Amino acid sequence: MDDRALADRLVNYADALAAISFVGASGLSLALADPDVRCSLVTGGLREVSFGNLGFGIVMSGLIWMLRRWELDLRDGESISIKARRYAGRLYAARHIVVWLSAVAAVGILFAATQDTSCLG
Repeated sequence: MDDRALADRLVNYADALAAISFVGASGLSLALADPDVRCSLVTGGLREVSFGNLGFGIVMSGLIWMLRRWELDLRDGESISIKARRYAGRLYAARHIVVWLSAVAAVGILFAATQDTSCLG
């Protein structure tokens, strides 16, 4: 495998990490539609799940950063247009945005779900 092929593979891995973050947050929000899950968070575990989601965002963001560094190292010396470099940077930022919007949305959904007054009785 040459450097360019490996660098392209690292970009795919970074895309997958962003997708995992989004799918995880979506899955959590779907799970909260179940009243038993929602009520179990009201009685305990909200803080742990919230910190877990934010910690997951930190880990995913760190892995995306690491993969980007490796990709740039493998592409060192490659001729790439300014436009392509600019778009690659925007896609890198978009991956981080997806990870953090997913993490923050998951925490927001968790707190909104705990406002269910039927769980307090």
